[in-house]
Amino acid sequence: MTSMSGSSIDGAAAMRHAFDASFAEAPDLTSDVFENLLAIRVGLNPYALRIEEVSGLYVDTLVVSLPGAPPALLGIAGFRSAIVAVYDLGVLLGGRGGETCRWLALAASESTIGFAFNEFEGLLRVPVDSIAVETGTHLTSGTSRQIVNFDAATRSIVRLADLVEAIKTPATVVRRSDDR
Repeated sequence: MTSMSGSSIDGAAAMRHAFDASFAEAPDLTSDVFENLLAIRVGLNPYALRIEEVSGLYVDTLVVSLPGAPPALLGIAGFRSAIVAVYDLGVLLGGRGGETCRWLALAASESTIGFAFNEFEGLLRVPVDSIAVETGTHLTSGTSRQIVNFDAATRSIVRLADLVEAIKTPATVVRRSDDR
């Protein structure tokens, strides 16, 4: 049996005291609060999605097209024994679409709607104060757009809940010119 020297006992007591004292101190409220975002690309444009607005992220999912569907609606896919309407995020954001969309994010607010995009670049953990709100006359009245600067790229943050609401309002869904 080994005996502990006096200095070892004193060191252990000092560590125990420092550990106990750390719980008695007030928490440091100056630390940054972070937000987790998914970095994506729609066409050549960088965007970000709030991770809490996404219930699942998938790659190379089979999407079955629907005849006569609006251009934003790529088709349907099956997930977890549910049918999901898959929309082209590029078209919903004002692009022309038609590009290969390998990635699919399911909306957390509406489990039967998914958004397809070109490329998933990774997870961003950014300080909340690095997210800026851009307002302007070029935007729809009463709306704002959030942007984040990260790794020398400015990304617009796509609000999936807003897109879900736009999809549910039939007048906002873009129709093909031959659909009358």
